[in-house]
Amino acid sequence: MSKLKNVPFEFKNEATETGHILTLSGAVRKRYWTDDDAVSAKLVRDSLEGVDKPILIKLNSPGGDVFEGIEIYNYLKNHNQSVTVEITGVAASAASIIAMGADKIIMNTGTTLMIHEASSFAFGNKTDIQKVLNALETIDASLVAIYAERTGIDTDEIKDLLNAETWLTAEEAVDKGFADEVKAKSKEEQESETEEEKVENSININVDAKLISGRLDDLEKMIKNVIQNKQDEEPVAKPRNLMSKLRGGL
Repeated sequence: MSKLKNVPFEFKNEATETGHILTLSGAVRKRYWTDDDAVSAKLVRDSLEGVDKPILIKLNSPGGDVFEGIEIYNYLKNHNQSVTVEITGVAASAASIIAMGADKIIMNTGTTLMIHEASSFAFGNKTDIQKVLNALETIDASLVAIYAERTGIDTDEIKDLLNAETWLTAEEAVDKGFADEVKAKSKEEQESETEEEKVENSININVDAKLISGRLDDLEKMIKNVIQNKQDEEPVAKPRNLMSKLRGGL
């Protein structure tokens, strides 16, 4: 199982004239205190309870607790308002389960979705370990059912995808039915990135020019030092006048 990078926690709960926007970023797990930085089922429930407008969830998470993920999935699936999940970075592991609860799943260009088998730690004797194995098999069966229902893919193929720990690009996720559409970057975002690239390139050019200029200055100094050292080591003899040359036989 690959190790996922941490995603900083971010939570926003915004009501607009036309809908409700919920931003969920960070690990999925139960919250143990009020300001705990985690995406939990209770946090989602409390945020969307009584909402009577279309819901947009902006999701970016490496995953976490599968049980919290399944609970959020079921809550979204049974909500009386339409729910759209927009993946803004990554939806991996338990976060991908959350996404499956939406009526519509949108993936931004460059985002990824990952699915894999459930995992856990086991301690104790063989009976204890067997209990954990049985639990994992049951959880995996639940995951297969969730993904198969969403995608329409045969359960055996879903099992293979889980076993392989499958990473999907936005386009691949849509092709396989894990998402509904890819959201291209807006013209404003592209122009903004282009301007940033121009500034960055300009900075790089200036830096390179300064480096080259500095190195040329260093080279010039080095050449002068070599010439000076050569002159110090081999002093040039004074030219003899004509009488001296005649006396010395030239």
